[in-house]
Amino acid sequence: MIDISSISGGLSVAKSVYQALEFIRGIAGASVVAAYFRYDGTRVEGSDKVETEIHRAENNETEWWYSVKPLEDYVFVRVPVVESCAHELIGHVVGEPIPDAKYWRWVAPVLPGRLYGGEAVNLKVDFLVFGYKPKALIKHFASK
Repeated sequence: MIDISSISGGLSVAKSVYQALEFIRGIAGASVVAAYFRYDGTRVEGSDKVETEIHRAENNETEWWYSVKPLEDYVFVRVPVVESCAHELIGHVVGEPIPDAKYWRWVAPVLPGRLYGGEAVNLKVDFLVFGYKPKALIKHFASK
């Protein structure tokens, strides 16, 4: 049976992201860029300014991490196209004291009541990446 709360939760998140980006796009100088990617990092369509990288785990073909190549003055938001079944994990670079939100991967949530151990494998889910200039937001709100 489909859990309607997980579907409505996913739609709610997607709607919130869309509304926020529509607002940002309307601000002069925000310069929103976007692209659609397959789970393997292949661009389907969108801005050539948005580029992703895949970081594969050594000796584990079921684990890989994504990152977006830096673009001057931009910050990025990533959204899986099927939000309801994707749980995002943040990467922790070896030798650094805390995790870095620049690196992420999506895994399937653990089913309730199931004993679980070991590493979570990646979820094959296509995703969207949106970039915008936060300085334009600051100027917009600071001038009010």
